[in-house]
Amino acid sequence: MKIRLEQILEGEEEVILRYRERTKEVEDLIQYLSGRDQGLICRKDGMDVVVKPDAVIYLESVDGGTFVYTEKEVLTTGLSLAVAEERFARDGFFRCSKSMVINVCHVDRLKSESGNRIDAQMGNGEHVMISRRYAKALRRILKGERA
Repeated sequence: MKIRLEQILEGEEEVILRYRERTKEVEDLIQYLSGRDQGLICRKDGMDVVVKPDAVIYLESVDGGTFVYTEKEVLTTGLSLAVAEERFARDGFFRCSKSMVINVCHVDRLKSESGNRIDAQMGNGEHVMISRRYAKALRRILKGERA
C-alpha cells in the first residue's frame, strides 16, 4: 500500500482512502480513522453505517466474520472482537467467550450455571453464556473492581 502525505497551510484536513477491494486491511484503516468517538463502522445492505457503542448489545464472530447485534438489527463489521473489546471497554464491552463480546450495559439478568458459568439475558431477550474463563472477571466488574 502506497502512502502519500501532503502538508497544507489552510483549509480542512482530510483523508482520502482509495481501494480496489474492501479488504480487512482497508476495514481496519476505516475503523482506525473513524476513531472511538465515531462508533463502530458497520455494513448494512452494502452501505456503511456508524453504530454508537451504547447501541451495541453484543458482537459475535462466526465463520471469520464479526456480527454486531443491536436491539433491532444485525450488521457486519471489519472490526475484530479483540479490537472492539479493547477500544470500547470503557463503554461496557466485555469478552465473555472466545467468539463473543457483550456490552454489560445491556445485561438484564444474570443466572449462575453449573461449571462456574453465567447465563446472561441481554436487552434483546437473547441468552449469552459467559464461559468460566471469563466469569470471574465479570463478577469483579459487577462489584466495581478492575478486571
